[in-house]
Amino acid sequence: MSSPSSPAADDIRTYVVTGAAGGIGGAAAERLRASGANVVAVDISQRRLDEFAERTAHHPGEVLTVRADATVEDGAADVVAKALDRFETIHGIANVAGGIPKIDENSYDMLLNEISLDFFTRTFALNVETAFLMSRAAEAHLIERSYGKIVNVASLAAWGNRHELGNAAYNSAKAAVVGLTRTMSMLLGKHGVRVNAIAPGLILSPRVESFVDPAYLDRHLESTALGRLATLQEAGETIAFLLEPGSDGITGEVVRVAAGVR
Repeated sequence: MSSPSSPAADDIRTYVVTGAAGGIGGAAAERLRASGANVVAVDISQRRLDEFAERTAHHPGEVLTVRADATVEDGAADVVAKALDRFETIHGIANVAGGIPKIDENSYDMLLNEISLDFFTRTFALNVETAFLMSRAAEAHLIERSYGKIVNVASLAAWGNRHELGNAAYNSAKAAVVGLTRTMSMLLGKHGVRVNAIAPGLILSPRVESFVDPAYLDRHLESTALGRLATLQEAGETIAFLLEPGSDGITGEVVRVAAGVR
C-alpha cells in the first residue's frame, strides 16, 4: 500500500533526467522509459537527444526531449516549465549532467598550476550548479505535491583518496555534490522530498573508453572487490531505484556504484 505522500501505484510517473544523451544519464533515462514512465530527457546536444529518442522508441514510456543548458538559471527553469506543460507533474529529477570538461588521458591528477580558474569554475558549474539549479527550479512544485525524488551524481573522486579518478577541480566539485545532497535531504525531507546521490567509480562510458589504455584499466581492476568495473546500466538502475517509490524510506544517502571499491 502506498504511503499518504506517495503516488498511487497505478500513476504514470514523470522523471526529468539531465545528461540524458550521455552514458550514465542515457542508461538511467532508458531504464525509466522501459518501466513505462514519462521521461523528460535533457541534454545540450539535440542531435544526441534525437538519437536517444530513436534508440529507445520501442520502450512503452513517453519521452520529451529538451535541449537546454542546465548550468544557467533560464535553462533549468525552461526544462521544468516544459516538463510541467507536457506532463503536469514531476515525480523526480536525476541530476546526471556533469564530468570533467574535455576529458582525456591528461585530465587526471593535475597539479594546481595546471588548472586554470576558468577550468575550475566550469567544472563546478557542470557538476554542482546544474544540480542546484535544476533542484531549485523544481522545488516549489515538489513541495506543493508533498512528494518527490532528487538523485544527484557524485563520484568516488569526492573523497579524493585515489589516483586517476579526477583532479582538484573535479574532486572538489563532486564533494560539493555530496554536501549539497545531504543538506537538501534535511531541508526538503519534511516536505516529503527525498534527496540521494550515487557515487560511481570508474565506468567505461564511450567517451572514457576512447582514451583509456590496458594498464590504466588493470590498475583500477585491482582495487575492485568484484574483479570488474560497474557498468553504465548498473549506475542507471541505481538511479532509477532511488527515483521510484520502492526507495521512499531512503534519503540523504550516497550509494557507491563501484564494484566494491572503497
